[in-house]
Amino acid sequence: MDCKIARSWIEADLDGELDLVRHLEVEQHVQTCPECLRWRQGLLARNTALRTKLPRFVAPSELEAKIRTTLGEVRPASVPVAKPRRFPSPESAWPVLAMAASLAAALLVGYGWGGKAARHQELVGEAISEHIRSLQVNHLSDVVSTDQHTVKPWFAGKIDFAPPVPDLAKIGFPLTGGRLDRLAGHPAAALVYHRRQHALNVFIWPSGTEPVRERRDGFGGYHTQTWSANGLNYLAVSEIPAEDLATFQAAFQAAAQ
Repeated sequence: MDCKIARSWIEADLDGELDLVRHLEVEQHVQTCPECLRWRQGLLARNTALRTKLPRFVAPSELEAKIRTTLGEVRPASVPVAKPRRFPSPESAWPVLAMAASLAAALLVGYGWGGKAARHQELVGEAISEHIRSLQVNHLSDVVSTDQHTVKPWFAGKIDFAPPVPDLAKIGFPLTGGRLDRLAGHPAAALVYHRRQHALNVFIWPSGTEPVRERRDGFGGYHTQTWSANGLNYLAVSEIPAEDLATFQAAFQAAAQ
């Protein structure tokens, strides 16, 4: 990516104006371009300073009262006299009220669905960014081992849940290690598997009151698979084909029962 384009995208990204694909492209670029990384850090410092160091002025209560009083004294030049309204009878109003109630319910359902969809997209984008970062800064594993009996105990005392660590080497997904990470604002266990030359990260964290639903997504050459089981959320991410990731998910879930 050209640095001039990257810097314009960085500013838009900091303002929350980029879509997920562009955001991931920016993340990839700044990990390999020290100049653009420093540029972004400078913009972050500037934005932080603007939020925290600029003086803020609060209007005194006397001014608020004076404005309200002044506004209350203003009268329009002429106020049209409203004609008496005839309200429909309960019988004729019932279909309208029923339609309004249905519309309100549909809007509430749509709003809730839209919020969940947005949170899911944000979660997937965060997981892909963490996956890319783990590969680029050479911090794929805190504990390096192909033995599940070494990796699983390593998490004890570091997080408040015990992640399952199945051995899937026989089906072509050897375990290679694990690390502590953070996802969706929660501490997460990240298990590292491999499929030929590709790394596969599995993020695990307590589902709490918001278990993720089983879903497959793909962005910018990366594929993700989410599911929830036994009080834990799972998100697997890799560059391997979506069919291979679905095979991994099914095998992992079956072995973790």
